[in-house]
This record gives sequence, C-alpha cells and structure tokens, in this order.
Amino acid sequence: MSARAATVWFIDSPDPADDLRTIVRAQQHDHQHAQQLATKIYGDSVLVPLVDTDLATAAAAKDHHVYAGYYGSLAVISCSLFETATPSTLTRTLAAVRPSAVTTLLYTEPETSFGAFARWESGSLRRSFSADPVTIHEDDGLPFTFEKPFWGGEYPLTYAEGVPNQGMALPFHPAQLAEEANRSWLGFRYTHPLAPTDLDPADITVTCFALHPAEYEPTAADFENYRRATAARSAERTAHEGTPRKRGRFREYFGF
Repeated sequence: MSARAATVWFIDSPDPADDLRTIVRAQQHDHQHAQQLATKIYGDSVLVPLVDTDLATAAAAKDHHVYAGYYGSLAVISCSLFETATPSTLTRTLAAVRPSAVTTLLYTEPETSFGAFARWESGSLRRSFSADPVTIHEDDGLPFTFEKPFWGGEYPLTYAEGVPNQGMALPFHPAQLAEEANRSWLGFRYTHPLAPTDLDPADITVTCFALHPAEYEPTAADFENYRRATAARSAERTAHEGTPRKRGRFREYFGF
C-alpha cells in the first residue's frame, strides 16, 4: 500500500535529513516566508493562511489549497500543480520559485498506483522518473544508487489477493521507488510503517493557504480565523499525543 503525496522541496543544505530533524525538534517554521514562496507560483492569486497543519496531512489532501513550509535552508510546497506524469516540464517553474542547490519532487497516487520523482541540481534536471505499474511515462537521466535494487528485482511488485499478475508490469512498485527517492534525499517516506530512522512527516509543520482572486483584500477576520484554527489544532494535537494517527486512503489493487 502507498500513501498519497505531491510535494516539491527546495534544498540548500549539505545534510537535509539532519537539518529536518533539528527543525522538527525546534518546531521551526516561518509562515510569512512560506507565503512569499508559494505566491511565486500563484502570482495572480492572493494567498490567505487558513491553519498551520502538518506535511502528512498536506501531502494527502485533495483540495485546491496550497501548503507551504519554510525553514531557512529548506522549504517545501505541496499543491495540485505538482501532480504530473512529466516532472521535467516543471524545470523553469521551479527555478523561478526558488533557485536552490537541489530541488526534488515526489508525486504518488494510490488510486492509480502511480509514482514519480525528480531531482534538479543548480536548476538543471539530473533525474526524472514516473510510471504506473505497467507504463513508464518519463525516464530521464542516470539512475541513482538507491534505484539499483528496485531495477534488480529485489522489491518485486505484489498484488492484492485475487488480482491477476500483470505480465508486462515493472519489477517494482513505482510509488515505492518514488518514496525511496524521498527517503534517500530527505530522510523519510509517507507510507507506514516508517523505518526506525525515518522522520515522521506528521511532525513537519506547514501552513495551509486559501487561493483568492487577485482583487481580494485580506481582512483582520481572516488572520484571526487563522490564529484560532492553528491554536485549536495545536491543542487537539497535544491532547492526542501518543495515539495512532489516522492514515489516508489506500489503493487495493497493487500494494507494498
């Protein structure tokens, strides 16, 4: 089974996984810079903060909001714009948002058993791959070392009980490979169970923004609602600390 995610990370750190652990411990997040970052994608819209939430919730969301987190040397955006089978077409867009040493994309969709990942270095595409279990949509650049066991058949595609084997299927689940890319580069994946060394994306804070027309004027009530919603969510999270978190919906056709 795979979790849903559609995220882009902007990385200006030699050890982003270690920096993320520090960010989680310190609960670092700058929602104003996050808003400025997201506005570079939706320049013709006014972004109004709704609530501070977590990356696991943001990645699983299927709505028209945009989620962004800003942590200095690292930043993340999650939105429908990144739901693409051709990550290479985003090269210019991402370079215009934040020129970074490294930019990475992850898009997984359980309902279609789809997985995609990409990596840009200094604005140039280094690697892009996207596929469902029977069709490769994009395969640009040389594979990374973490891909070798997948292509070598060490993580074979499995099927739910009663589902016939697809003779032309890939030797691995594309979403699993995509999440392994995210784990290799950022130190976590979204699908549970997490490895002991994985960060939990539910511990990474991001802000949810509503998109309004360009002529919209944010009001004091907008920001008061944001403050109250964030405070309520924080209190609810504290009250439920230590209890199992709800998981997203999973596809029943292919699984891992």
